[in-house]
Amino acid sequence: MYRPFLLLALRRPRLWPALLSAAWAFRSRDWYRKAPFLPLPSKVYMRWRLETAYGEPDAAPPADEIARFVTWSADMRRRMRPGGGVPVAVKLLAIAALIAFMVWVNLRAGDMEGARDAAAAAGYPGLLLASVISGFNLLWPIPIVAGYPFFIEAGFEPVPTLATIAVGMTGGDLMGYLIGNTTRNISSYRLVRFRARAEALHDRHRFLPLGLLFVYAAFVPLPNELLVIPMAFMRYSMIAVMTAVLFGNAIFNTMWALGLSWIFGAGG
Repeated sequence: MYRPFLLLALRRPRLWPALLSAAWAFRSRDWYRKAPFLPLPSKVYMRWRLETAYGEPDAAPPADEIARFVTWSADMRRRMRPGGGVPVAVKLLAIAALIAFMVWVNLRAGDMEGARDAAAAAGYPGLLLASVISGFNLLWPIPIVAGYPFFIEAGFEPVPTLATIAVGMTGGDLMGYLIGNTTRNISSYRLVRFRARAEALHDRHRFLPLGLLFVYAAFVPLPNELLVIPMAFMRYSMIAVMTAVLFGNAIFNTMWALGLSWIFGAGG
């Protein structure tokens, strides 16, 4: 029943926010009491919606219609939302739901033939694109390497998979660098003093921050943008920053892959 939505998520990563928003909006009230413990719509509700829309409770909606609906509904909820930011508790719950979803995907990878076929069809280019999105952690807080067991089950090879993810995540971090660099270039007079101090710090310590960035990217499970953006503002070389991030990402992903392989028994 959820297969068309899962296949759409794999084929169009840009729709993940809208799909997650729809899943949360139509979630079952007692979703946390029953496996797979994810905030998903109930099967009874889904069958009713499909029957009222297509005249058949087991209908498979076309991907384009699903995309239009979840995009429209997410936009409507955003417009109807009262002022103010999203509560921290909701953000933490969303992250927990994403983690639970990745665990469920890895556990069920052997039974998800359609999802495996879709991932295999996307191939390494699709994995690279998804890794770029995952690498910009301000948009996607869960590293894509969390799905390593699923990718191996889908037929990906361990070393090319880890290399592709590392390169893609570095591409996402590059977006953070460009943000910091652009901010530095267009900074207003209010930031002139801060910019001067940042550049003075760069002149005094050229290599230590790069080493710290490498260690941070390799071992700290937090967004690399927290360091990449300030370092771009401090006028550190893009090549130097991206090199430190690339090698750090390679170690980070390898450690995750080894740990997940041990937990889920994935190959590699």
